[in-house]
Amino acid sequence: MLKNLWKKIAPNPLDRYLKKAAKSGCKTVLIPWNRGLGDIALGLYAIIKRVKDYIPDAEVTFLTRPDLIDGFQLLKGVNAIAAPEWARGKPTPLPSNLPAFDLVIPNADPSYWVAWQRGKLIPKMEWNPAWDSLCERFNLPSNCIAAHVHCETGYYFERNWPHEKWQELFDTVEGPIILLGLKKEPAFKHPKLFDLRGETSLFEILSILKNKCRCLIAPDSGILGMTYFLNTPFSLRIISLWADPNHGIMKQNVPSPNPLLVHIPVISPNRKDAALIAVGEVRKALGEGTL
Repeated sequence: MLKNLWKKIAPNPLDRYLKKAAKSGCKTVLIPWNRGLGDIALGLYAIIKRVKDYIPDAEVTFLTRPDLIDGFQLLKGVNAIAAPEWARGKPTPLPSNLPAFDLVIPNADPSYWVAWQRGKLIPKMEWNPAWDSLCERFNLPSNCIAAHVHCETGYYFERNWPHEKWQELFDTVEGPIILLGLKKEPAFKHPKLFDLRGETSLFEILSILKNKCRCLIAPDSGILGMTYFLNTPFSLRIISLWADPNHGIMKQNVPSPNPLLVHIPVISPNRKDAALIAVGEVRKALGEGTL
């Protein structure tokens, strides 16, 4: 309680860093980042804006895990360096061969530092048209339903929908279904199933969603956030599954920069368990046109 009160009345740490840096003539800024993909849109986008507010000509570089490098390419006007030895949840020492920077911002905390952005700032992930062709290697049909069937990151509540409910939903769908995620397990059955779990890069996933899908069903995840904030027009219905909606794109509470995107959140009756979402609610959100 006292910690939260202090955060409300104390000077913002990011502003403190940047005010001092601007006075000293800072031109290059390094931000180490070893957390989630979704935070690139939901937090780091606003931090970049704040850096530019104080230092308009700053060159911003992120140091991050190799698996996050692609995500930073969706941010306009920043650089990213991979730290091959970094692993999520592990200590992140700065590499000894790192070039010098005028300012290094350690332990970035977007949830606190840029809380002002919620309900105001629309993050924009920039799409490169050269990535549109990446989906072609999978030989997918059009008008697919994509299902991100498991979110890897754990929370104090259950964000994932259980296998049996996914399968029950799939049993009601006649059209092609694409599975997205990191691991091939558990197995699902469907006559027109394309299981791409563990086979796709971020750019390939976004290319598939943009060019081959009519709908994405997903829990709160990095894939959900990056798709929602993709700054290019394409038709897509997103059905998001929530235990606690005070997170992710729901907490950001702004429209997508994609004017053709339709978002339908489905919220569990229990804020600690998305597994309680009824199959009928998701089926209803899909609509008759997706059978």
